[in-house]
Amino acid sequence: MIEFLGSVDYYFGNKDQVKQEEVKVKGSKGAYIQWLVTKDVGSSRYAVRRFTVKPGGLIAHHIHKYEEAVYIISGSTEVCVGREKRSMKRGDFVFIKGDVPHSFMNRGEEDLEFICVIPYIEDMSITPLDWQC
Repeated sequence: MIEFLGSVDYYFGNKDQVKQEEVKVKGSKGAYIQWLVTKDVGSSRYAVRRFTVKPGGLIAHHIHKYEEAVYIISGSTEVCVGREKRSMKRGDFVFIKGDVPHSFMNRGEEDLEFICVIPYIEDMSITPLDWQC
């Protein structure tokens, strides 16, 4: 539960106070999400999420209508975007337009952590895909 500190115009939080849930994209494993900034705390246009993917874990291939910006905080990942595979590490980022298939796999020996910012749009559904890059 996030505690509001200040006014309704802003809030402060800490990742340790935000519930961590398993990523529910079919085929994913060892992947967790925390919703840091959401409509619940006053953000009407976008959400900020923190993902943790354990070594050997993955966020399986999927597609959705909204775009997303991903920034790697720590660890490394093999990202598949469209039909391109690319290794990413701390400090790297990627912007993925809506309707572009993508996945993240942690092939490293430490946790992968990244921030992902998405807009709120009418259709927030996610469709899992059965193919890999």
